[in-house]
Amino acid sequence: MRLTPLLRLAAVPAAFLATAAFAAPVSSPANLRSGPYPRSPVIATIPAGADVTVLNCGGGWRRDWCKVAYGQTKGYVAAGVLAPSGNNVIIAPVVTTELANLYKGPGVKYPVIEAVPGGARVNKGGCVAGWQTRWCQVNYDGKVGYMMENLLQREGELFPM
Repeated sequence: MRLTPLLRLAAVPAAFLATAAFAAPVSSPANLRSGPYPRSPVIATIPAGADVTVLNCGGGWRRDWCKVAYGQTKGYVAAGVLAPSGNNVIIAPVVTTELANLYKGPGVKYPVIEAVPGGARVNKGGCVAGWQTRWCQVNYDGKVGYMMENLLQREGELFPM
């Protein structure tokens, strides 16, 4: 029996496709959006550690968003990505909350690549839903794998989310 290209693609394990889709280097940027909503268009991407000028943080229903300036571009970021750095405010880097395993794929059934110490800075990529948890692609010391999202946080965040 001859498989059509579509059936051949369907036979490829989803985990392999997920790994291949995230093969590029990852980072922990913040999306600068045109409005204070998660579905507002992204107008720029701000790398972790970059200085921003906070113009205003919303109250009420917009309390989770801050209007910032990054260079000449103004927009909104989720408040939880901001952290103090001296007299400045930066996009907070992502760190592990405790000792965390870096897995080869998005789940505990995959081999462990490395045990990452608590407080280690990592670059966080996209996340996928797993059974009872979300798994995020992480780059730690040049090794790329997956880690449970609840073991990651922004370091020194002004507004924990």
